[in-house]
Amino acid sequence: MTKKRNIFRIFAGFLAFFVAAFQLNLTFAKTEQAKLDKIQQNCSSIKIQLSQIQKNDTKNRVQLGSYFESINTDLMLNLNLRLVKNNITNPELTSLQSDFASERERFKNDYIGYSQELESLLKIDCKADPTNFAKHLNKTRTKRDAVYEGIERLNELLDKHAATVKDLKETL
Repeated sequence: MTKKRNIFRIFAGFLAFFVAAFQLNLTFAKTEQAKLDKIQQNCSSIKIQLSQIQKNDTKNRVQLGSYFESINTDLMLNLNLRLVKNNITNPELTSLQSDFASERERFKNDYIGYSQELESLLKIDCKADPTNFAKHLNKTRTKRDAVYEGIERLNELLDKHAATVKDLKETL
């Protein structure tokens, strides 16, 4: 009798699990459908906002790209060359310059990927195909996040560089 009760409990547990999972799936589907409905209803304003974001991001990319390039060549490279000419070695500064140049290149590539994804997103008719639009919107957000993370990493490298220069200055 106990064995039958245990089997019944296990069966009841599985049944409860599947019912809960099915209800969760229905809730998710309703939530997803609500999102898709909102995308269809607000398609025009969404496209306008995305175009504005694209314009602003392009301006910011140009400014940040120039800023990071200038720091790399005018500050880091020139400082390291000056140190070499004066027979001062600081491998940490050389490493930071190399890391910064690599990260700057990664930032550039991440931005290109984000820009291309945003361009593709803007070409999708969100009224006719909200599912595809939502999928590409999520991809675009992920790529934009990667650009932002790259900026954060570059800023961290700049902070490390400034601290290393300060330490070097104190030893001279």
